[in-house]
Amino acid sequence: MGAFGLFCSARVISLLGSAMAVVALPFAVLDHGTVLDSGLVLAARLVPHLGLVLIGGSTADRFSRSAVLTVSHVGSGAAQAVAATALLTGNYHLGLLVALQATQGAFGAFTSPAARGVLPELVEPGRLQKANSLLSAARYGTGLIGPAAAGLAAATIGAGWALAFDAGTFLTAAVLYAKLRLPGKPAKSSLTQDLKEGWDTFRTTTWVWTMVLSFCLTNAIYTGVWTVLGLAIAKRTIGEFEWGVVLSASGAGLALITLILYRTRTVPLWITTLVTLVAAAPLLALGLQANTPTLVVIAFVEGMGMGTWVIAWETSLQRNVPNHMLSRVTAYDEFGSYLAIPLGAVTAPLVAAKIGDTTTATIAAFAYVVAALIPLPSLLAQRHAAREPERQSA
Repeated sequence: MGAFGLFCSARVISLLGSAMAVVALPFAVLDHGTVLDSGLVLAARLVPHLGLVLIGGSTADRFSRSAVLTVSHVGSGAAQAVAATALLTGNYHLGLLVALQATQGAFGAFTSPAARGVLPELVEPGRLQKANSLLSAARYGTGLIGPAAAGLAAATIGAGWALAFDAGTFLTAAVLYAKLRLPGKPAKSSLTQDLKEGWDTFRTTTWVWTMVLSFCLTNAIYTGVWTVLGLAIAKRTIGEFEWGVVLSASGAGLALITLILYRTRTVPLWITTLVTLVAAAPLLALGLQANTPTLVVIAFVEGMGMGTWVIAWETSLQRNVPNHMLSRVTAYDEFGSYLAIPLGAVTAPLVAAKIGDTTTATIAAFAYVVAALIPLPSLLAQRHAAREPERQSA
């Protein structure tokens, strides 16, 4: 198995376990506690992740990324193994699960920037879109299989076994990452200097920071309306089962576009940014209380649009950001993109309580369009700058 095969296999195995755990864990908590307890356990991962992801990015740029991934997966696997053991032996304690999920969030802060920086070390620039398409297809595939498997496990043998499986996938992936043996980078500066270099690169690369600013706003809007208000609107209009079908349609669109992009030429980022405007359509459809078939079609198209953008974004970063800075820049991307999600999740219901959930969804659709267009001028300027040398040499 080649280096890319090792990396891809490790990612698929790890993602499958995580997709199961994110569903199984709430089941396990609800067997012993409340919905609030479940939310607390899941939220416990986000805070340390955001708090440490910038350090994680600097660490991944400083040391061998395969070594960082190996250590982080061993740590995550150990934490999940303890959680599984506690559940399977009847020793449930909310505080213990919160602490263990926080531990996983901390290790995950090192995993994500390291993983996002690996591909340019394994794949030629011309094949990056294909590689990202394969990884995206794997991510969406595990996102479809994992939750169903976790639900089955929770209903039959117990959610603790799903967590045990997740622990096993972490440790299996760690073994595969260890076999990659990617070279490290000699440390010539302090961690503080590395963080500053990452920030300087991020803030002076206009097309990157404007994209992240856009993500910060659109993620908050989308999470607050589609994820939080969407279910409430759906329960009142189309029904819970139909809402599940709508969400599955979005996942199907994501999966299909990854297969299409594997066989097509590179799509410019400025074009995919325009394509992401389709994500406003589901919000508007909620506001208009569209019927199930309409929502299914819109969600499917939205999934295809967002899948196109995700692959183009990762490919653009990998091609245009120097590899020795890539993990730091992606860490700033992750930090900024996720920062406002909790705010969106809280704000949307508060606004809906004042003006109504469908009115909130309609307004949010137009706000999403405005936020999504923020990076377009800088992306067009980058495209013009890239083509200028070609004109001069012609």
